[in-house]
Amino acid sequence: MATSSDLTWRFIKTLSSSEKIFFKRNFSNGQPGSQRLYLQLFDAIAAQKKYDEAAILKKFSPSLNKKNIASQKHYLHRQVCDAVIMYEGQRNAGHDIYKQLQLIRMYRKKGLVEEAHTIWKKAVLKARASESYALLNLLKTEFEKMVLFSSLHSKYDELHSIFKSNFITYTQYAEMITLRDVYTEILLLKRRAHYDMGEELKKKVSELLGLVNECSAHTNSKSFWYGHYYRMSKASLLYLMNDFNTSLELFSDILRDWKKNSHFIITHGEYYIELMYMINYAGVLHGSYKYVSDVFNDPLNDLIAEPVQRANFEAIKYLALNKIYNKTARYNEVKKLVTAMKLHYPGWEPMLNADMNRTANLSLAIASFVLEQFDDAHYYARRALTYFRDGVREEHTPVAQILLLLITYGLNNARLFDAQYRSTYNYFYKRKKQHPFETALVQCLHRSFYLTDSQSKIKEYQKALDVFDRHKDDIVQQMAFTIFNYPAWLVSKVQRISYRQFVERKVRQGSKLKDPTFIFNDPDFIA
Repeated sequence: MATSSDLTWRFIKTLSSSEKIFFKRNFSNGQPGSQRLYLQLFDAIAAQKKYDEAAILKKFSPSLNKKNIASQKHYLHRQVCDAVIMYEGQRNAGHDIYKQLQLIRMYRKKGLVEEAHTIWKKAVLKARASESYALLNLLKTEFEKMVLFSSLHSKYDELHSIFKSNFITYTQYAEMITLRDVYTEILLLKRRAHYDMGEELKKKVSELLGLVNECSAHTNSKSFWYGHYYRMSKASLLYLMNDFNTSLELFSDILRDWKKNSHFIITHGEYYIELMYMINYAGVLHGSYKYVSDVFNDPLNDLIAEPVQRANFEAIKYLALNKIYNKTARYNEVKKLVTAMKLHYPGWEPMLNADMNRTANLSLAIASFVLEQFDDAHYYARRALTYFRDGVREEHTPVAQILLLLITYGLNNARLFDAQYRSTYNYFYKRKKQHPFETALVQCLHRSFYLTDSQSKIKEYQKALDVFDRHKDDIVQQMAFTIFNYPAWLVSKVQRISYRQFVERKVRQGSKLKDPTFIFNDPDFIA
């Protein structure tokens, strides 16, 4: 559990080797590390696998004690922060522009206006090239002050020409601010639901799409960021409206722009990773498995180097490939992928948000269940439920509840199954939203678990399948079945073969498992 006392340890653990070397080289105050207590403290904390303050106090006694360790850690933390900021600034165009802005202010205040003019010209061109609009506004303010107070008898034509040469119009800039606001709202909306939306959320999606459509088309702007916000907003909203074809076309178009402007991945990697996240969802639902695989295996992704961003990208890549391998019955690949994920996930977990951790655990649970690793499936499904307490992506909660019931069914442990059934039943009893397929599946599992006669079990499976068939046009049911194909699992039980064997057979026969409703028109559906 994260605490304030181990903050410095957690922060140091996030540092790359290059950042650590930069800190020790540039923040030693000209003295060897052995003579600086805070540098010794840095090494000691960095070496600990788990933060142990008592061990540190013992090691550095009497220089460190309970009275001064807090202040020493605070000083160390501040020094490391300054070092990382300086290190990042070496690779960040915005940081360089801001330093030039500070230099312009200093020269202007000292009366060295010509020198300020020279730097201003370079800074403005650099800010426009990197589309650093906030810094451009500050630079324009500096230009106004130079004009107001300058007594220099030189022509301002060149400077004024640069001042007026905006990369985008003021109207487009205002629209881009609107698009950024819309995009932020979409990000928050997606945290609540992707498909199981009430009328209020559906209305909000339509309203936001209306705001996007009122803005100028992205083709009318030379700005990379205008095009990004316009298309990401539109594509994400269309995805939420289940238009996977159009949304994927837009996401693909955005990706082509990122490839042409790959330097932005280094400075704005979070936006690129969000694009990959949406390509994962829209691409898999569209059935474009090869395209999604190619996108996630593109060498372009090697530009994602920052640890938190890398962890998020790798988690999303795992989610995408796991879905593709499962839907195409490549179960040997699923096994390799899950083995690798189990190894790396503990290191990524602290760097992922609750939504990503929840989804990763659900994905691991489903893959383990299909591989009939029921104990692992039970472990990860239960962990997924712990991430539901934040109240976001509510539609995943019933998925986890039913999945746990399914797993305990597979474990064939009456005690575990009874406990999980009570938990699942209570959840759906208290839940305001009810979907027939959920009720039918829970009842089917409960009734059939205690039956010993195979024909009686088959009748219960058939009852649930009949409910699924009657509601096959329900979008919530369709989307839930893309997470796990419950109809296929039930038919596999009817045929007395494993789910894995059933899916492998269907894939060999050419059935499209991207559409779970295929089973209702399949002759094997009949018991």
